Amino acid sequence: MKRVMSTALAVVAGSLAVGTAARAQSLSPNQFAVDGAIGFAVPVGDYGTGLSTGLDLMGALEYRPHQTWPLYFRAELGWDHFGVNGPVSANSDITRFAIDGLYDFTIPHSALQPYALAGIGIYHVSVSVDQQCTDSEGDLALVCSSGSNSSTGLGINLGGGLRYQIGRAAQAYFEARYHLPLTGPGALSDSPFLPFQFGVRYLLR
Repeated sequence: MKRVMSTALAVVAGSLAVGTAARAQSLSPNQFAVDGAIGFAVPVGDYGTGLSTGLDLMGALEYRPHQTWPLYFRAELGWDHFGVNGPVSANSDITRFAIDGLYDFTIPHSALQPYALAGIGIYHVSVSVDQQCTDSEGDLALVCSSGSNSSTGLGINLGGGLRYQIGRAAQAYFEARYHLPLTGPGALSDSPFLPFQFGVRYLLR
C-alpha cells in the first residue's frame, strides 16, 4: 500500500513539474511572437479638424532577448484611415513602421498581463479632397475639383495594454496608444491620433 501511494505521489509530482515547465517555456525569454490587431482611431488636434473616427489595422513581430527581459521589442506595420462626408468629400491615411520597446508588469496568480510600451517610427500621412458641386437644377453631384497632399517623417508613440491568456501560446489583448507623427499634410507640423486596438498575440517556438 505504501509503495502504491509513493508511486502515485511520484506520478502527481512529475505531472506538476511537467506542467510548470511547459508554462514556463511558453512564457520564457528568447522567443518570437506575432501580433495582429484591428480597432478604431481618433484623430486629434488640428489634424483631427473635420475628420471622423477611423479604422486602425496593425501587424507586428516581437522578440524577447534573454539579456533585457522583461524589456522586449516589437516591429510593427500599421495603417489608419479617416474620412469625412459632406460638401467636401475627404479622407486621410496614415501608414507607419515603428520599433517599440515593451515592458511587462506581473499580477500574481492572474491570467491578465498588463504592459507599457513606447517607440519611434516613420509615418506617411496623406490627404485627398474632392470638392463636390451640383448642376443648375441642384440634382446632380459632380466633382468640381480634387487634390491630394502627403508627407513623410519621424514620429513617436506611447501607451499600454492588457493581455489575457486564451491558450498555451495565444493571448488576446486590448491596447491604447497616443501616436504623434512629426509631420503633416499642407501647413500641419504634426498629425496626432489615438488608436484603440483589439488583437491576438501568438508565441512562436
